[in-house]
Amino acid sequence: MKHVIMKGPKTSAVADIRDVEPNDDEVLIKLKYVGVCMSEHYDWSVAKEGAAFGHEPMGVIAAVGRNVTEYEVGDRVSGLWGSTLPGSGGMVEYAVADPRKSVIVKIPEDLRDTDAILEPLACIMSAVSKAKIPMPGTRVCVVGTGYMGCGAISLLKTRGAYVVAVDIRTESLENAKKYGADEIYLADEAKKAFLPVRSTNGTGFDVVMEWGETEESLDLAINLTNTCGQLCIGAYHTGGKRLVDVQQLNVKAIECLSVHPREAQLNKIGAQNAVKLLCSGEWNFTNIPTKIYPRNKFDQAQEEIETKYGKYMKAAIDMTADDFEPYIV
Repeated sequence: MKHVIMKGPKTSAVADIRDVEPNDDEVLIKLKYVGVCMSEHYDWSVAKEGAAFGHEPMGVIAAVGRNVTEYEVGDRVSGLWGSTLPGSGGMVEYAVADPRKSVIVKIPEDLRDTDAILEPLACIMSAVSKAKIPMPGTRVCVVGTGYMGCGAISLLKTRGAYVVAVDIRTESLENAKKYGADEIYLADEAKKAFLPVRSTNGTGFDVVMEWGETEESLDLAINLTNTCGQLCIGAYHTGGKRLVDVQQLNVKAIECLSVHPREAQLNKIGAQNAVKLLCSGEWNFTNIPTKIYPRNKFDQAQEEIETKYGKYMKAAIDMTADDFEPYIV
């Protein structure tokens, strides 16, 4: 079967590896798409030979073990399993998974394949579930309004939050407005509207959620957080250390929380509930502009990830095909 593997920094190849077969307690999944995640961008740029990426799978059940009763051949599924767990390299043609140990969620017919890549949606579910929103109308600032930030904005609206979106790009702020932001500000505008930087008594926000994944976005998020407020770090910061204003964390007694779903049950519950909310229409986060690349153009997908703004919001690798011209759905 085929596997996308790194040959060195910024250089991947499609290789042949041994086929996999499920045992009596497993299912065989033929992958259709694997989402491209910004968290892997730095590691891709410095990758060593043999490294592999991909942890956002979506596919179809191709075979089931004799002891498996809850899945059938042809079921569309997404989640987290085996070779697609973060760090293990999930851009494979086929994967085996044990339903007792893995997150395998069936996808209803009315949910589009590319909207049903559930791993990032489970991360957003975790982040929003951990935010302190005591009542409708609570003001929440979201710093960084790419795919993950916009998903968080839309989900925060289901909790009744009043969302203020901040980004460095006008195009991203237009998306933020589309997905429910009540107010939008460029980063420099937000500094003027909601600071002074050293304020300890409340021109900012009691809840700030950071998705920008840069030193600057994290530092801005700290400074926008009120005294005794909550800073929810949703971005997965890679590519070196961050130099931020730790004194402000201390002076303002900010509760600083990483909101990733490291609790196993949150991945499962988050993925399941994401499907329910998307299908019911409660979570307005479908028909996301997504650029599809063939598996032999993973490097192109990574190269274009920082220039996608205003064109598309998400990228995915088609694990069933090679060498077509990438397109947006």
